[in-house]
Amino acid sequence: MKKLSFSILAFAAAAGITAQVAAADLVMYDALDFAGHVAEAFTAATGLTVDVVEPGSTGETLGKIAAEGSNPQFDIVWLDGSAVMERMALDKVLQPVPADVYDTIAFTDLGKKLVPQSHAFVPTGASTTAIEVNTTKVPAEQMPKGWGDLPAFAGFVAAKDPNLSGPAYQWLAGIFQTNGVDAGKALLATVLTNKTLSGLSSGGNVNKAILTGDATVGINQDSAIIAKIASGEPVVAVYPTEGSVALPQGLGISANTKHLDAARQFIAFVTSPAGQAAMQEGDDTDFFFMPLIDGVTGKPGRPADVDLLFLDDAVASAHETEWKQWYRDNFVP
Repeated sequence: MKKLSFSILAFAAAAGITAQVAAADLVMYDALDFAGHVAEAFTAATGLTVDVVEPGSTGETLGKIAAEGSNPQFDIVWLDGSAVMERMALDKVLQPVPADVYDTIAFTDLGKKLVPQSHAFVPTGASTTAIEVNTTKVPAEQMPKGWGDLPAFAGFVAAKDPNLSGPAYQWLAGIFQTNGVDAGKALLATVLTNKTLSGLSSGGNVNKAILTGDATVGINQDSAIIAKIASGEPVVAVYPTEGSVALPQGLGISANTKHLDAARQFIAFVTSPAGQAAMQEGDDTDFFFMPLIDGVTGKPGRPADVDLLFLDDAVASAHETEWKQWYRDNFVP
């Protein structure tokens, strides 16, 4: 789980400070490692201030937004996963991103493919889900090649709970899309047989399970695996032969924001070379994203040629509650 980061205003309220605190130009909810650093760079570049609120995981961020109901307290939200962003747009939590905003962004071909028809969000980078393998535990000749090979590792497969993880829900919906729902459920029932490993809260905990040897393989966001490879850990990322579903970082705009101009400026900064550079100035999971902006290269070790599939966001968002509950009932302690 991400470390909690309290905004200035929230801290002041908790501490009982009654002095006037200047309101920020934007309030951003996020569950991405680099968001606070990017907000600081944006302020330095534009003079506009951002009140960064990080409730924790994607699931916890979505829970905070749901709890606020018709009185949302954010202007922009930045999360992994197109399906959850699509659902918030359908629920009128997010407003459509103005069409002319996309026109100003120099997207790569992949970036253009990830722009949603609904305009629910701006894709700012991408990753996917891969099979994480501890090379000290699995000989080369036993290395899995796809999701269909994972039953051989039953009892020792680490995975994240999609109720907490945006990337995990994107993966789950992708499994159902590529296999069919019934066949996907049957496959996972033979793979995720150890609830102490299949209900983990974060990619960091999947990494920990793999590195301690509690698990020999894991289902994890590839950027989380690449970050560990870059630090010298004995793991590899295996991209399944069935294909890997694209996982965009989505930047969305609250339907109730009164700061649309500042939100537009933040989007323009994030999708500029300076903003993309700020998104890579760190060594945690999300810094190892796949760039979607022309002329921007990923961090060393970030594969750029992954064969990606594309999620049917309308189907995934329509079944989000149902499929998350099914996972919780079957694989979470």
